[in-house]
Amino acid sequence: DCPPQVFLFDLEFGCSSAHTLPELHDGQSFHVALSREDCVYFIGGHSLTSDSRPPRLFRLRVELLQGSPLLSCETLDTGLSVSSAIITRTGPSHKYIILGGYQSDSQKRMECSTVILDEKGIQFEPLEPPNWTPDIIHSRTWFGGSAEEGSILLG
Repeated sequence: DCPPQVFLFDLEFGCSSAHTLPELHDGQSFHVALSREDCVYFIGGHSLTSDSRPPRLFRLRVELLQGSPLLSCETLDTGLSVSSAIITRTGPSHKYIILGGYQSDSQKRMECSTVILDEKGIQFEPLEPPNWTPDIIHSRTWFGGSAEEGSILLG
């Protein structure tokens, strides 16, 4: 195995670069990534070393300098304990809904959250979840995806 890396692709010039960041450790997977301007936020995910889904949030800042990009990564205090969730954008602004997912291997996340990206950073707000059908509540697995702005297909 190798340490996790962040890859940047320059589609205009057809080149790429790989970057190792000390904040990102072995055995981490990330579930949701959202971006606004020069920042990418990694939310939730799964840790293979502890077999858990800690409430995690990283902010990766990318500065495209002449010659070589500069990357910095910061671990933030707030995050969500989630993997395999569905995310949809709710309009032209940087506002999203995260629906469902798993809090552990055997426990679904029957919650909904609003995520707002603005000039101050990232904010999470609880949102009233939908009325879950008995089939969804009692099924072991579920799947879905964003159907369009503000709409989610769930099965």
